[in-house]
Amino acid sequence: MQLGHIAGVSPQQEHQARLRTGLSAAQLEDHRLAYHVYSSYHAAAQHGDSALLLDEHYRCHPTIADVINRYCYAGQLRVLTDVRRQIPALDPVGAAAPAPVLGWVDVPYGESARGSGGKSWRNAEEAEAVRRVVRRLLVDLPQDATVGVVTPFRAQKEALEKVLRDDRVRVGTVHAFQGGQRDIMLLSPVATDNMPSGTTHWVSSQVNLWNVAVTRAKSQLITVGSNTFWQERAGLPALLARRSALLQTETYKDVGTPAGAMSVQADPFQVELADRLQQYLSTRGITDMERAAVVGGHTVDLLFTEAGRNTAVLIDQGPLSGQDPARHLRLTHARGDLLAGLPSGGHGAKPCPVNRTVRVAAWRILSGKDALDPLFD
Repeated sequence: MQLGHIAGVSPQQEHQARLRTGLSAAQLEDHRLAYHVYSSYHAAAQHGDSALLLDEHYRCHPTIADVINRYCYAGQLRVLTDVRRQIPALDPVGAAAPAPVLGWVDVPYGESARGSGGKSWRNAEEAEAVRRVVRRLLVDLPQDATVGVVTPFRAQKEALEKVLRDDRVRVGTVHAFQGGQRDIMLLSPVATDNMPSGTTHWVSSQVNLWNVAVTRAKSQLITVGSNTFWQERAGLPALLARRSALLQTETYKDVGTPAGAMSVQADPFQVELADRLQQYLSTRGITDMERAAVVGGHTVDLLFTEAGRNTAVLIDQGPLSGQDPARHLRLTHARGDLLAGLPSGGHGAKPCPVNRTVRVAAWRILSGKDALDPLFD
């Protein structure tokens, strides 16, 4: 789901080279060697035994990674980002609430316009809003924190470079940022109602482009543009607009995840296991419990408070058929190791840091009290 290469060879040049070497178009197609169409990845995938999905993700805050994980990868990514090593999300507009990881600064009256020479697109109002947000962020950020501003359009990139003249801020198109990362990223999508529908549709449909743009951010992604406009589009940008919290002067309006957005269906067996475990903990006199709790962006099956300390519980059904049991166990323990010391609770469990994480195998829950007691005594 990364961006393809930008070919420096035209179809005509490739045709002439093919004729000189005596190769047919069918040969290049069969081997995926037509350079203006295919990359070396396509050639390798065509003739290799299988492709390996690199499914362990360590860069983005889980809240950011979840957007592309559900939309682009059908939930196959194992998000193992250690948020304790990230800078906290910041509020660029002065609201009192904790800053959201996915934020949106609304620019409802911006207008798209052609760039110089009638090429590409820019949005002056968005560029000015980005400038104000960046100026505020740089005041509050640590000196070693990194900030990036990304846009799909070269003309907007040039407009942003004119108003952002700070060595701490990198500005670029999505292609220029591929392979890079920043602590905080700002995204300027440019498009508004006055952009031709064909161009808007093209931008909205570029899944790989949006995937790369979103995942350059490590701890926070702030989109600067017309929230209403993008919510009315389709695809990944619409999902991002709906998932992001609108940044306002007094409070945050969290637009949430409406119908039609990607969501994770609860596993009925996992729910049954959590029910049984909750019932067992109740018999031990534990009443401060929270199901499907979110700790540092990571979801745990159960969170409970006992003696003023929080315990996070991961229920483990074991590896799926065909999965490596050793790798499954390693990744499960890695998830648990990411939680210690993170603040949690408030919707059942008490609001205090996670003190310990317990992995509970499904067989223990099904076996009952005698198998569970050793874990919680």
